[in-house]
Amino acid sequence: MPSRILVVEDDEEISEILQYNLTRAGHQVLQVADGAAGVETVRQEKPDLILLDIMLPRMNGWEVCRILADAPDLCEIPIIVFTAKDSLEDRAQARQFNLAGFFTKPYATVDVVRHVDKVLTVQAEARARQRAS
Repeated sequence: MPSRILVVEDDEEISEILQYNLTRAGHQVLQVADGAAGVETVRQEKPDLILLDIMLPRMNGWEVCRILADAPDLCEIPIIVFTAKDSLEDRAQARQFNLAGFFTKPYATVDVVRHVDKVLTVQAEARARQRAS
């Protein structure tokens, strides 16, 4: 079964490029364009991984991370964040959360897809070890 990835990105072109490349890599992709819709979609769909922009309408990515980190049934979903700002403040905020990745824009989509596959492989191996013990 393909992994389900939620892309939370308000730039339609970036979202479509990610969707195209992730789908080609065998993943099922859900897309939303703001932080509040991202939280609601995570609650309803429970994706395997979240690609999250930081600068979003209605609720920024750090607020989304905080809400998901505080939800026992959602806090284990890996989150990879994207930001156009690479400030020390952003790096410090990223360390507050157990993020699966941090990319600054512009980034190479191939690197994102490779990282997504790596994170999902590690996650699947950890679940298999848990079931075996």
